[in-house]
Amino acid sequence: MKELEGIIKELITNVKELESVIEGIKKPVSESSQLLPETAKNIEDVMVFLEQTSHTIMNLLEKINKNSDAIGKDVEFLLSLNPIPKVRERLESIKEKNDDNINTLLELYTHMSFHDLAGQQLKTVLQVLEKIKSTLLDIIVSQVIAGKELKEEEVSGIKGKVSELLSQDRIDQDDVDKLLEEFGL
Repeated sequence: MKELEGIIKELITNVKELESVIEGIKKPVSESSQLLPETAKNIEDVMVFLEQTSHTIMNLLEKINKNSDAIGKDVEFLLSLNPIPKVRERLESIKEKNDDNINTLLELYTHMSFHDLAGQQLKTVLQVLEKIKSTLLDIIVSQVIAGKELKEEEVSGIKGKVSELLSQDRIDQDDVDKLLEEFGL
């Protein structure tokens, strides 16, 4: 009998320790669930800004490229008229500078493609944040289920709601807030 009492006391101690650990997890999980959407929103804003800026820059570069082509053709035409030496010298200088500008434009186009890669990397970061958010929801569900004596259909209902939420491409913060409120967190 004393052996059974010892086992029960040990179980009670373990349960209390587990409750303490769960309480310790609640705050970081709650804070994380609030910070993740804000971080994701900030990254989305940066992505939108990058995309808009990229389009603007590409349009401006395209315009400069067209102007440089037109300048190059005009200079070639003027050179074909056999101008006096001083004018020829100036036209050749303009042609040289224009060619240099065109080469600079090509470099800018190359750098803009790396700008595009940054946007793709931000998309990857967003996907990771969504995965973290999903994992946090799983932890919350486990905590809710472990902390309460629930009927099988209640557990199924909770898991169903979380599964429905996680099946979306993006997890909406309002949905998460409603779910947490429903769980009493």
